[in-house]
Amino acid sequence: MQRIELASGAEVELHPAGPLVRASAWIIDGLWIILLSIILSLLRLLLALVIGAEAGTGAQLVMLFLLTWFYRVFFEVRRGATPGQKAKGLRVVMTSGAPITWPASLLRNVLRVADWLPFAYLTGLISCLMTRRFQRLGDLVADTMVVYATPALSPGSLIPDGSWEGALPPPVPLSREERAAIVHYSERLPMWSASRREELAAHARELTGTDGREGVLRLNAMGRWLRES
Repeated sequence: MQRIELASGAEVELHPAGPLVRASAWIIDGLWIILLSIILSLLRLLLALVIGAEAGTGAQLVMLFLLTWFYRVFFEVRRGATPGQKAKGLRVVMTSGAPITWPASLLRNVLRVADWLPFAYLTGLISCLMTRRFQRLGDLVADTMVVYATPALSPGSLIPDGSWEGALPPPVPLSREERAAIVHYSERLPMWSASRREELAAHARELTGTDGREGVLRLNAMGRWLRES
């Protein structure tokens, strides 16, 4: 378990995923790749009828290359997880907790070749078992890790039950930017520490008429009203 504070002020606990759940996600992705490969083969037959057999084969080889090497990279960067990882409730992040970058994703996936050696991901498995974040070689080099998608909130970061109920209309007209900021505050509230919530709510003291925990509750209630209106 790794507790970090994001740039937004949210405090989360990242739980690294172990090799078993990652292996099951890898199998699911493998099945997806096989299915897509079959579809590409069917498309190749159609292309062969239109542009010739040799050109159709060449197009299929290019598409298979892109599928093999960039399937995981595309989904990790654009969605945070491959379909297999998403099915298992996982995502790939930088060790800082930030979203994975294109270079990092490309590097960690290219190095799967090294993790596979000498066979069946044995090197990657040993690396996972010897690191506290369950990182294979590709993760260590790319500074990434696979975690459970839903982070655990740090102790004390939740507002007690019942505090979320009700909605409060803002006492004065607000600009579009102000409304968006309040809604964003309300949506991100569960992930912030108590001190961070109060610090941000203090900037809206003129709107809420108070500060501290009461200011947090009122600003959150206004966010609820704006979302529902």
